[in-house]
Amino acid sequence: MSRYVPLSLPLLLLPACADGGKQDIPPSEVKIAASHHLFGFRSLRGFGTFPVQTAVALSDRGTLNLFDDSTYTVTRTTGTSIADRYALASDGALSIYVTGSGRDASVVFRGAYGQVTGGHPDFFFTDRVSDTSSPSIGLYFGTRVVSGQVELGGAWHVLSLHTVFGGSVPGPDNVGRGAHGAVTIADGDPGTARAISGTGFQGTSALVLGGSMQNLLTGDVGDGSCNLTMSYQLSGQSADSRVMRSAATNDVVFGLDEDESDGEAGLLLMLRKFNAPASPVDPVRVAGTFLVGGHTLFVNPTNMGSDAFVGVVTLSSQGGFDLDAVGASGESFSYVGTYSLAADGGITITVAGTNETWFAAIDRTYDTFAFVDDFVEVRSNNIPELNLAFGVRQKS
Repeated sequence: MSRYVPLSLPLLLLPACADGGKQDIPPSEVKIAASHHLFGFRSLRGFGTFPVQTAVALSDRGTLNLFDDSTYTVTRTTGTSIADRYALASDGALSIYVTGSGRDASVVFRGAYGQVTGGHPDFFFTDRVSDTSSPSIGLYFGTRVVSGQVELGGAWHVLSLHTVFGGSVPGPDNVGRGAHGAVTIADGDPGTARAISGTGFQGTSALVLGGSMQNLLTGDVGDGSCNLTMSYQLSGQSADSRVMRSAATNDVVFGLDEDESDGEAGLLLMLRKFNAPASPVDPVRVAGTFLVGGHTLFVNPTNMGSDAFVGVVTLSSQGGFDLDAVGASGESFSYVGTYSLAADGGITITVAGTNETWFAAIDRTYDTFAFVDDFVEVRSNNIPELNLAFGVRQKS
Protein backbone atom coordinates (compact mmCIF):
# COMPACT_ATOMS: atom_id res chain seq x y z
CA MET A 1 0.00 0.00 0.00
CA SER A 2 1.39 3.36 -0.99
CA ARG A 3 1.32 6.35 1.27
CA TYR A 4 2.91 9.75 1.15
CA VAL A 5 2.22 12.58 3.54
CA PRO A 6 1.92 15.94 1.76
CA LEU A 7 2.66 19.20 3.48
CA SER A 8 -0.57 20.35 5.11
CA LEU A 9 -1.95 21.96 8.23
CA PRO A 10 -1.17 20.01 11.41
CA LEU A 11 -3.67 18.09 13.43
CA LEU A 12 -3.93 17.50 17.18
CA LEU A 13 -4.25 21.18 18.02
CA LEU A 14 -6.09 21.79 21.27
CA PRO A 15 -8.58 24.61 21.62
CA ALA A 16 -7.39 27.24 24.08
CA CYS A 17 -9.29 30.16 25.49
CA ALA A 18 -8.22 33.56 24.23
CA ASP A 19 -7.85 34.78 27.80
CA GLY A 20 -5.55 31.90 28.72
CA GLY A 21 -8.25 29.79 30.36
CA LYS A 22 -7.89 26.08 30.97
CA GLN A 23 -8.05 23.58 28.14
CA ASP A 24 -10.44 20.66 28.05
CA ILE A 25 -8.01 17.99 29.29
CA PRO A 26 -9.38 14.67 30.58
CA PRO A 27 -8.16 13.48 33.99
CA SER A 28 -5.53 10.78 34.09
CA GLU A 29 -6.97 7.34 34.91
CA VAL A 30 -3.54 6.13 36.02
CA LYS A 31 -1.05 8.34 37.84
CA ILE A 32 2.69 7.71 37.85
CA ALA A 33 5.35 9.16 40.13
CA ALA A 34 8.72 8.33 38.52
CA SER A 35 11.51 9.64 36.32
CA HIS A 36 12.23 8.22 32.86
CA HIS A 37 15.02 8.25 30.32
CA LEU A 38 13.74 10.14 27.25
CA PHE A 39 15.19 9.98 23.72
CA GLY A 40 13.69 11.61 20.66
CA PHE A 41 14.43 12.18 16.99
CA ARG A 42 12.47 14.59 14.82
CA SER A 43 12.85 15.79 11.24
CA LEU A 44 11.13 18.08 8.76
CA ARG A 45 8.29 16.74 6.64
CA GLY A 46 10.11 17.80 3.48
CA PHE A 47 13.92 17.59 3.10
CA GLY A 48 14.31 19.85 0.06
CA THR A 49 16.89 18.99 -2.58
CA PHE A 50 19.56 16.31 -2.30
CA PRO A 51 21.84 15.98 -0.38
CA VAL A 52 20.04 15.97 2.96
CA GLN A 53 21.12 18.88 5.17
CA THR A 54 21.69 18.53 8.91
CA ALA A 55 19.16 21.32 9.50
CA VAL A 56 16.27 18.95 8.65
CA ALA A 57 16.85 16.87 11.82
CA LEU A 58 16.67 17.53 15.54
CA SER A 59 17.75 15.08 18.25
CA ASP A 60 16.45 15.45 21.78
CA ARG A 61 17.06 13.76 25.12
CA GLY A 62 16.42 14.35 28.77
CA THR A 63 14.52 13.02 31.75
CA LEU A 64 10.73 12.81 31.66
CA ASN A 65 9.43 13.32 35.19
CA LEU A 66 5.86 12.14 35.82
CA PHE A 67 4.06 13.15 39.02
CA ASP A 68 1.02 11.66 40.73
CA ASP A 69 -0.97 14.88 40.27
CA SER A 70 -1.09 14.21 36.48
CA THR A 71 1.64 16.73 35.69
CA TYR A 72 5.04 16.26 34.07
CA THR A 73 8.28 18.12 33.47
CA VAL A 74 11.25 17.42 31.20
CA THR A 75 14.76 17.98 32.52
CA ARG A 76 17.46 18.65 29.93
CA THR A 77 21.00 20.00 30.25
CA THR A 78 19.50 23.48 29.81
CA GLY A 79 17.16 23.10 32.78
CA THR A 80 13.70 21.80 33.68
CA SER A 81 10.54 22.75 31.83
CA ILE A 82 7.45 24.30 33.40
CA ALA A 83 5.00 21.64 34.61
CA ASP A 84 2.26 20.63 32.18
CA ARG A 85 -0.38 17.90 32.07
CA TYR A 86 -0.40 14.26 31.02
CA ALA A 87 -3.25 11.75 30.85
CA LEU A 88 -2.62 7.98 31.08
CA ALA A 89 -5.54 5.67 30.35
CA SER A 90 -5.95 2.29 31.99
CA ASP A 91 -5.26 0.50 28.68
CA GLY A 92 -1.89 2.27 28.37
CA ALA A 93 -2.79 5.12 25.99
CA LEU A 94 -0.75 8.19 26.91
CA SER A 95 -1.37 11.85 26.07
CA ILE A 96 1.30 14.48 26.68
CA TYR A 97 -0.12 18.01 26.63
CA VAL A 98 1.96 21.03 25.65
CA THR A 99 0.34 24.34 26.53
CA GLY A 100 0.77 27.00 23.87
CA SER A 101 1.62 30.63 24.39
CA GLY A 102 1.14 33.70 22.28
CA ARG A 103 0.32 32.59 18.75
CA ASP A 104 1.48 29.01 19.37
CA ALA A 105 -1.50 26.69 19.77
CA SER A 106 -1.64 24.08 22.50
CA VAL A 107 -0.99 20.55 21.24
CA VAL A 108 -1.13 16.95 22.40
CA PHE A 109 1.41 14.21 21.68
CA ARG A 110 -0.17 10.73 21.54
CA GLY A 111 1.61 7.61 22.74
CA ALA A 112 1.45 4.77 25.25
CA TYR A 113 2.96 3.63 28.54
CA GLY A 114 3.37 -0.03 29.53
CA GLN A 115 0.60 -0.96 31.97
CA VAL A 116 0.52 -4.76 31.83
CA THR A 117 1.42 -6.36 35.15
CA GLY A 118 4.89 -7.88 34.96
CA GLY A 119 5.91 -5.81 31.95
CA HIS A 120 8.35 -2.92 31.77
CA PRO A 121 7.36 0.74 32.29
CA ASP A 122 8.51 1.49 28.73
CA PHE A 123 6.78 4.28 26.83
CA PHE A 124 6.65 6.31 23.64
CA PHE A 125 4.92 9.34 22.25
CA THR A 126 4.89 10.99 18.84
CA ASP A 127 5.23 14.62 17.85
CA ARG A 128 3.00 14.77 14.77
CA VAL A 129 2.33 18.51 14.86
CA SER A 130 4.22 20.65 12.37
CA ASP A 131 3.82 24.42 12.65
CA THR A 132 5.90 27.56 12.14
CA SER A 133 7.43 27.48 15.63
CA SER A 134 8.13 23.72 15.60
CA PRO A 135 8.09 22.32 12.04
CA SER A 136 9.72 18.96 12.83
CA ILE A 137 7.90 15.70 13.63
CA GLY A 138 9.11 12.42 15.08
CA LEU A 139 9.24 9.72 17.72
CA TYR A 140 10.17 9.80 21.42
CA PHE A 141 10.71 6.71 23.56
CA GLY A 142 12.28 5.56 26.78
CA THR A 143 11.91 3.68 30.04
CA ARG A 144 11.85 4.27 33.77
CA VAL A 145 15.07 5.24 35.54
CA VAL A 146 16.39 2.32 37.57
CA SER A 147 18.62 2.25 40.63
CA GLY A 148 21.38 -0.33 40.54
CA GLN A 149 23.17 -2.31 37.87
CA VAL A 150 21.95 -3.54 34.49
CA GLU A 151 23.44 -6.79 33.21
CA LEU A 152 24.18 -6.32 29.52
CA GLY A 153 25.85 -9.61 28.62
CA GLY A 154 24.01 -11.96 26.28
CA ALA A 155 22.21 -12.14 22.95
CA TRP A 156 20.15 -9.22 21.61
CA HIS A 157 18.07 -8.21 18.59
CA VAL A 158 19.03 -4.82 17.06
CA LEU A 159 16.75 -2.45 15.09
CA SER A 160 17.74 1.04 13.93
CA LEU A 161 16.84 3.87 11.55
CA HIS A 162 19.19 6.69 10.55
CA THR A 163 18.84 9.82 8.45
CA VAL A 164 21.93 10.34 6.27
CA PHE A 165 23.37 13.80 5.59
CA GLY A 166 25.59 15.23 2.86
CA GLY A 167 25.67 12.24 0.54
CA SER A 168 27.65 12.68 -2.68
CA VAL A 169 25.76 10.15 -4.82
CA PRO A 170 21.94 10.41 -5.01
CA GLY A 171 20.29 7.20 -3.83
CA PRO A 172 17.96 5.90 -1.11
CA ASP A 173 20.89 4.78 1.08
CA ASN A 174 22.18 8.34 1.14
CA VAL A 175 18.83 9.63 2.46
CA GLY A 176 18.06 7.02 5.11
CA ARG A 177 19.24 3.62 6.28
CA GLY A 178 17.34 1.05 8.28
CA ALA A 179 19.04 -2.01 9.71
CA HIS A 180 18.38 -5.05 11.85
CA GLY A 181 20.47 -7.87 13.18
CA ALA A 182 21.56 -10.10 16.03
CA VAL A 183 24.44 -9.30 18.36
CA THR A 184 26.10 -10.71 21.43
CA ILE A 185 27.31 -8.44 24.22
CA ALA A 186 30.26 -10.01 26.01
CA ASP A 187 30.14 -10.87 29.69
CA GLY A 188 32.20 -8.82 32.12
CA ASP A 189 32.36 -7.10 35.46
CA PRO A 190 29.68 -4.53 36.34
CA GLY A 191 30.40 -1.13 34.82
CA THR A 192 33.05 -2.34 32.39
CA ALA A 193 32.94 -1.87 28.63
CA ARG A 194 31.61 -4.98 26.86
CA ALA A 195 32.41 -5.90 23.27
CA ILE A 196 29.53 -6.19 20.78
CA SER A 197 29.68 -8.59 17.84
CA GLY A 198 27.16 -9.92 15.37
CA THR A 199 25.64 -9.79 11.92
CA GLY A 200 22.62 -8.21 10.31
CA PHE A 201 21.10 -6.60 7.24
CA GLN A 202 20.63 -3.15 5.80
CA GLY A 203 17.68 -3.96 3.58
CA THR A 204 18.93 -6.96 1.62
CA SER A 205 22.64 -6.17 2.10
CA ALA A 206 24.52 -8.17 4.73
CA LEU A 207 26.16 -6.32 7.61
CA VAL A 208 28.83 -7.07 10.15
CA LEU A 209 27.88 -5.45 13.46
CA GLY A 210 30.28 -4.50 16.21
CA GLY A 211 31.03 -1.97 18.90
CA SER A 212 30.91 -1.77 22.66
CA MET A 213 28.54 -0.99 25.54
CA GLN A 214 29.10 0.07 29.14
CA ASN A 215 26.63 0.44 32.00
CA LEU A 216 27.57 3.73 33.69
CA LEU A 217 27.93 3.26 37.44
CA THR A 218 28.93 5.36 40.43
CA GLY A 219 30.29 2.73 42.72
CA ASP A 220 27.74 -0.07 42.44
CA VAL A 221 24.82 2.19 41.51
CA GLY A 222 23.58 3.42 38.16
CA ASP A 223 20.33 4.67 36.66
CA GLY A 224 20.35 2.55 33.49
CA SER A 225 22.44 5.01 31.45
CA CYS A 226 24.99 3.43 29.12
CA ASN A 227 27.73 4.34 26.71
CA LEU A 228 26.98 2.62 23.40
CA THR A 229 28.92 2.45 20.16
CA MET A 230 27.44 0.42 17.30
CA SER A 231 29.34 -0.13 14.06
CA TYR A 232 27.77 -1.13 10.75
CA GLN A 233 29.97 -2.62 8.04
CA LEU A 234 28.78 -3.55 4.56
CA SER A 235 30.83 -6.01 2.54
CA GLY A 236 33.85 -4.33 0.98
CA GLN A 237 33.37 -1.08 2.92
CA SER A 238 34.89 0.36 6.06
CA ALA A 239 32.91 0.17 9.30
CA ASP A 240 30.52 3.05 10.04
CA SER A 241 30.82 3.55 13.80
CA ARG A 242 27.93 5.35 15.54
CA VAL A 243 28.29 6.73 19.10
CA MET A 244 24.91 6.79 20.87
CA ARG A 245 23.34 8.02 24.07
CA SER A 246 21.47 5.09 25.57
CA ALA A 247 19.68 3.60 28.55
CA ALA A 248 18.99 -0.04 29.33
CA THR A 249 16.85 -2.37 31.34
CA ASN A 250 17.62 -6.08 31.53
CA ASP A 251 15.49 -6.63 28.42
CA VAL A 252 15.43 -3.44 26.31
CA VAL A 253 18.00 -0.84 25.21
CA PHE A 254 16.97 2.60 23.94
CA GLY A 255 19.54 4.50 21.88
CA LEU A 256 19.88 7.93 20.26
CA ASP A 257 22.54 8.82 17.71
CA GLU A 258 22.34 12.57 18.31
CA ASP A 259 25.35 13.93 16.41
CA GLU A 260 23.95 15.33 13.15
CA SER A 261 27.38 16.74 12.22
CA ASP A 262 29.10 13.42 11.45
CA GLY A 263 26.97 12.14 8.59
CA GLU A 264 24.03 10.36 10.25
CA ALA A 265 21.60 10.60 13.16
CA GLY A 266 18.70 8.47 14.33
CA LEU A 267 17.29 5.96 16.78
CA LEU A 268 18.21 2.42 17.87
CA LEU A 269 16.43 -0.30 19.84
CA MET A 270 17.74 -3.57 21.23
CA LEU A 271 15.55 -6.31 22.69
CA ARG A 272 17.10 -9.20 24.56
CA LYS A 273 16.59 -12.58 22.93
CA PHE A 274 14.74 -15.45 24.55
CA ASN A 275 17.07 -18.21 25.67
CA ALA A 276 16.24 -20.74 22.96
CA PRO A 277 16.14 -23.69 22.93
CA ALA A 278 16.14 -23.90 26.74
CA SER A 279 13.39 -21.26 27.22
CA PRO A 280 11.96 -20.38 23.80
CA VAL A 281 9.29 -17.79 23.12
CA ASP A 282 5.70 -18.91 23.75
CA PRO A 283 3.63 -18.19 20.60
CA VAL A 284 0.40 -18.06 22.60
CA ARG A 285 1.70 -15.16 24.69
CA VAL A 286 2.92 -13.20 21.65
CA ALA A 287 -0.51 -12.74 20.07
CA GLY A 288 -2.39 -9.59 21.00
CA THR A 289 -2.70 -5.85 20.44
CA PHE A 290 0.11 -3.31 20.76
CA LEU A 291 -0.12 0.48 20.86
CA VAL A 292 2.70 1.71 18.59
CA GLY A 293 4.33 4.88 17.37
CA GLY A 294 6.86 5.30 14.64
CA HIS A 295 9.10 7.46 12.47
CA THR A 296 9.12 7.24 8.67
CA LEU A 297 11.72 8.32 6.12
CA PHE A 298 10.78 8.81 2.47
CA VAL A 299 14.07 7.98 0.73
CA ASN A 300 13.62 8.89 -2.95
CA PRO A 301 16.40 11.51 -3.31
CA THR A 302 14.19 13.58 -5.63
CA ASN A 303 11.27 13.59 -3.16
CA MET A 304 12.69 13.23 0.36
CA GLY A 305 10.91 13.71 3.66
CA SER A 306 9.59 12.16 6.83
CA ASP A 307 6.44 11.31 8.75
CA ALA A 308 5.50 10.29 12.29
CA PHE A 309 2.61 7.98 13.08
CA VAL A 310 0.67 6.45 15.94
CA GLY A 311 -1.50 3.36 15.71
CA VAL A 312 -2.24 -0.21 16.67
CA VAL A 313 -0.53 -3.47 15.68
CA THR A 314 -2.49 -6.69 15.99
CA LEU A 315 -0.70 -10.05 15.96
CA SER A 316 -3.23 -12.83 15.63
CA SER A 317 -2.76 -16.31 17.08
CA GLN A 318 -2.98 -17.67 13.50
CA GLY A 319 -0.02 -15.59 12.30
CA GLY A 320 -1.81 -12.55 10.92
CA PHE A 321 -0.27 -9.05 11.08
CA ASP A 322 -2.26 -5.81 10.92
CA LEU A 323 -1.10 -2.21 11.38
CA ASP A 324 -3.68 0.59 11.49
CA ALA A 325 -2.16 4.03 11.99
CA VAL A 326 -2.51 7.77 11.47
CA GLY A 327 0.28 9.97 10.15
CA ALA A 328 1.08 13.63 10.67
CA SER A 329 -1.37 14.79 8.01
CA GLY A 330 -4.25 13.05 9.80
CA GLU A 331 -4.67 10.50 7.02
CA SER A 332 -5.18 6.90 8.09
CA PHE A 333 -3.20 4.07 6.53
CA SER A 334 -2.85 0.36 7.09
CA TYR A 335 -0.57 -2.57 6.31
CA VAL A 336 -1.61 -6.21 6.50
CA GLY A 337 0.28 -9.44 6.09
CA THR A 338 1.56 -12.43 8.01
CA TYR A 339 4.27 -13.02 10.57
CA SER A 340 6.50 -15.92 11.51
CA LEU A 341 8.01 -16.26 14.96
CA ALA A 342 11.51 -17.47 15.77
CA ALA A 343 12.26 -19.28 19.00
CA ASP A 344 14.44 -16.36 20.20
CA GLY A 345 11.64 -13.77 19.90
CA GLY A 346 12.55 -12.48 16.47
CA ILE A 347 9.61 -11.92 14.12
CA THR A 348 9.58 -11.82 10.31
CA ILE A 349 6.67 -9.81 8.88
CA THR A 350 5.66 -10.36 5.27
CA VAL A 351 3.65 -7.36 4.03
CA ALA A 352 0.92 -7.97 1.47
CA GLY A 353 0.82 -5.73 -1.59
CA THR A 354 4.28 -4.17 -1.36
CA ASN A 355 6.51 -7.25 -1.75
CA GLU A 356 8.60 -6.43 1.28
CA THR A 357 9.71 -8.04 4.52
CA TRP A 358 10.07 -6.30 7.89
CA PHE A 359 11.85 -7.45 11.03
CA ALA A 360 10.32 -7.26 14.49
CA ALA A 361 11.03 -8.52 17.99
CA ILE A 362 9.21 -8.94 21.27
CA ASP A 363 10.82 -8.68 24.70
CA ARG A 364 10.87 -11.44 27.30
CA THR A 365 7.91 -10.01 29.23
CA TYR A 366 5.85 -10.19 25.99
CA ASP A 367 4.77 -6.59 26.52
CA THR A 368 7.31 -4.51 24.55
CA PHE A 369 7.37 -4.77 20.76
CA ALA A 370 9.34 -3.10 17.97
CA PHE A 371 9.65 -3.40 14.21
CA VAL A 372 11.85 -1.93 11.51
CA ASP A 373 11.05 -1.62 7.82
CA ASP A 374 14.56 -1.44 6.38
CA PHE A 375 13.48 -2.65 2.93
CA VAL A 376 13.68 -0.08 0.09
CA GLU A 377 10.71 -1.33 -1.91
CA VAL A 378 9.59 -0.46 -5.43
CA ARG A 379 6.37 1.58 -5.36
CA SER A 380 4.14 2.78 -8.16
CA ASN A 381 4.40 6.35 -6.86
CA ASN A 382 8.24 6.06 -6.67
CA ILE A 383 8.28 7.07 -3.01
CA PRO A 384 9.88 4.17 -1.10
CA GLU A 385 9.88 4.47 2.67
CA LEU A 386 11.68 3.15 5.75
CA ASN A 387 10.07 2.87 9.20
CA LEU A 388 11.04 2.28 12.81
CA ALA A 389 8.23 1.65 15.31
CA PHE A 390 8.04 0.94 19.02
CA GLY A 391 5.08 -0.16 21.09
CA VAL A 392 3.69 -1.62 24.29
CA ARG A 393 0.97 -4.19 24.75
CA GLN A 394 -2.49 -2.73 25.22
CA LYS A 395 -3.94 -3.62 28.60
CA SER A 396 -7.35 -5.22 28.35
